[in-house]
Amino acid sequence: MGEMVSANKVAHAYLLTGPRGSGKTSTARVLARVVNCEHNQKKLGEPCNECSACKSILAGSAMDVIEIDAASNRGIDDIRELKEKIRLAPAHLPKKVYIIDEVHMLTSEAFNALLKTLEEPPSHSLFILCTTELHKVPETIVSRCSRIQFTKATPEEMQRSFKRVIEGEGAEAESEALAYLAKAVDGSFRDGVKILDQVLSNSKKLTLSDLTQAISGSATYKIDDLVSALAKKDINVALAELNEATKNGMDLTYLLVNLMRALRDKLLDGSIEMGATKLIFTLDEVARRQATSLDGELLIQVAIVEWCGNDENNSQITNSQILKSSEKVEEKQSNVSSWAAMKEKIRSGEKIGKSDIIDEARAIFS
Repeated sequence: MGEMVSANKVAHAYLLTGPRGSGKTSTARVLARVVNCEHNQKKLGEPCNECSACKSILAGSAMDVIEIDAASNRGIDDIRELKEKIRLAPAHLPKKVYIIDEVHMLTSEAFNALLKTLEEPPSHSLFILCTTELHKVPETIVSRCSRIQFTKATPEEMQRSFKRVIEGEGAEAESEALAYLAKAVDGSFRDGVKILDQVLSNSKKLTLSDLTQAISGSATYKIDDLVSALAKKDINVALAELNEATKNGMDLTYLLVNLMRALRDKLLDGSIEMGATKLIFTLDEVARRQATSLDGELLIQVAIVEWCGNDENNSQITNSQILKSSEKVEEKQSNVSSWAAMKEKIRSGEKIGKSDIIDEARAIFS
């Protein structure tokens, strides 16, 4: 966007792509102010945010800045309505700006209708398309837009941004809390600002304990011991740590996401075996099922048991009624196999011994 301002030239359509929460829609609104700011009539520059045009766009009341959620308005009729209205001149602003969020959600027919509009747009119009999934946008659409790629922000950039928000609210923050927040939201400015809004509504100081409580549901539980137990395949400690997390009220989805990230870090520094990739994929599948599962904790317990294995020394597992039932099934299958082996001996005329009779009895009465 800086190149656009310095060149004093505006394209007829922009495609903003990048990860969720990276600021695509917010940038689209800034761009709408840039092209309509009353102080930018001769040369483009930063929006003043003081003129009537900037204020109306900031307030969301500008009739000539239309935001469309493609996830809800994805059909061809919605785009046809857009095509009819775009021919009309702007009511108040120099440019009529259409911001289409999540544009990849449009149907094939809607994309075809939008393509015709992008090929022959009125001079007073500007399209800004936003998407997190560029691969779902047809190449014909991409080729007709000036593409701006957003990348995931670094933790340092996140901390600087959150610090400005906190100072703007007249509050202060612990450095540990800022670092924790920047890591927790994984590059999403939007998620971070929502959490800040929640925490700062009750306090004017951002502390690590308040932040941990808001994000994970628990202010005291730390995931490090669970990760360490999994790395050592210590099933008793791992299950005890999971139980401790649920007792502290930790959100299970948050727990799973952070567990996967911690395991990834251990993989990268070589402190856990490469087989942990299987555990990460299993935890990811468990996270997907959390919303519909009747017992989300049970799914995590099963994943832990599968990863750590059934060690005879782990009384917590060997005394499990579930495993005892499994052992009975295996024993029955073994008995059936013995019965089949004995029948094969009879067919071949081989002599039947005392042990074969015992095996037959087991197979019949099991």
